[in-house]
Amino acid sequence: METGWVIALIIAGILLVIAASKSVTGPVRWIGFGIMQLVIGAILLFFANLVGELASFHIPINPITALLAGFLRLPGLAALVVIKLWIM
Repeated sequence: METGWVIALIIAGILLVIAASKSVTGPVRWIGFGIMQLVIGAILLFFANLVGELASFHIPINPITALLAGFLRLPGLAALVVIKLWIM
């Protein structure tokens, strides 16, 4: 089998299990919440990098920094700035 078909069958199986069982809705909700926080953190880091470009300051946008900024919002972003300035 080709890799594309295997991936499609796995995704279809997962969706079938989710549709058939209500017990899967809890973990799916948590995964959605985590993805939402990841996106919010990436947006915060993007705007921080836009402002930091004036002082040639850059925080890399990766899953760890985006999750930290997403879950903790402005205090997390401030912590990343402090870590970048004092430790690195």
